Amino acid sequence: MNRTATAVVANLLLWAPLLVIGPVAQVDAEPPIIRAAGCLIPTPKGIVMGINRVLGKIQLPMGRHVAGEDPRQTAARETLEETGIDVDVDALILTLENNQIFLFLCIPKTPITDYSMLRSKDTWEISKVVVLDPHSMRNFDGTIITNDWRFPETRVFLKTLFPQAERR
Repeated sequence: MNRTATAVVANLLLWAPLLVIGPVAQVDAEPPIIRAAGCLIPTPKGIVMGINRVLGKIQLPMGRHVAGEDPRQTAARETLEETGIDVDVDALILTLENNQIFLFLCIPKTPITDYSMLRSKDTWEISKVVVLDPHSMRNFDGTIITNDWRFPETRVFLKTLFPQAERR
């Protein structure tokens, strides 16, 4: 696990009591309803995000579940579509909306060496891939991103998960 991923896991352990982790399913329980899943991809330059083409807002790579997929498969597919990054889906970070939306820590299968080459494969939904510092709102190239967040609580969560004091 790289240094950034290790820092994420360490921060998650500190904040775990605040996260909404789903309950352990009973053996005879109904299968969970999966509406969406996505990835949190921390990098040395920031967190991989997308700019929604229609709304113009910043969002994590996440999207609708397709029948037959488990949440990890949905997260990996959506991340590849929205960022062009093929990922290994690691730990479940949290669930939202009555345990129907899943966010995972994800690690690129191939290290990102040129952030400027990140492109969405689904340009219908994502117009631009950014690698963003949630505190300064700076993209990997130093430009300040002024777009609103699709879900403002995401920025609050990311700022808590990655305290500014730990930034380089």
